[in-house]
Order: sequence, then structure tokens, then C-alpha cells
Amino acid sequence: HGSTFGGNPLACRAALAVIEVMEQANLAARAAELGDYFLSQFRTKLAGVAGVREIRVKGLMLGIELERDCGELVKQALEKGILINVTAGNVIRLLPPLVISYEQAEQIITMVTELVQAFLSPAAGEKPS
Repeated sequence: HGSTFGGNPLACRAALAVIEVMEQANLAARAAELGDYFLSQFRTKLAGVAGVREIRVKGLMLGIELERDCGELVKQALEKGILINVTAGNVIRLLPPLVISYEQAEQIITMVTELVQAFLSPAAGEKPS
């Protein structure tokens, strides 16, 4: 096995520097704390919205599972300046950076909540006559 960047001194030093910054800034604990914040806010703001199956979190990896395919939300989100991914056809996946502020988190929560509510509104599911 060989790799262009695997194990060379520069790549190893860069990796160590990243690990040092992560440890010094306690980013793993911060990710857990912010992830819990995202989870509680999304659960509160999307409570009772028909079509939302589950909201889950692992660190700062968030998933909002809907009852129907939502691949078209990727484009709608991009138009609003939000980068999301849709997995399994019906799960919105958010991967905010570890250094995100609470103010930025609140902006994402507000924008994604509005996006999901509009997408799942009864009028959004109706076909034009």
C-alpha cells in the first residue's frame, strides 16, 4: 500500500497541528454542547409539524428525517445560502463547522426550520391544476 500524502512528515505535522488545536479549544466537548443546542431548538421549533419523523444528533452531525423524499430541498436551501445534504432520500443532514457561533447556529436553525415548514406545508404538496 502506498499513498502520496500518507505518512510523510508534512502531512503528519499538519495532522498533529489540527489535533492540537482541537484539544486546546476543546472542540469535541463544544460540538456535543452545540449539537444538544441544535437538537433542542429543532425539536421545539418543529414540534407538531406534520411530516417530521425524527430529529437526531451525534456531535454536530444533525439529521432531520421527514416522511417523504426531500431531495429538492438541497436546491431550495442553496438558493437561501444554506448548504445541506439529503441522505436516504428523506433525511436532511447538516454538518456545521466545529467553530460555529451560537448566533450562526440560530441563523441556521431559523432558516432550516422555515425551509422544512414550507416544504411540508399542505400547499407545497399540492399539484397545480
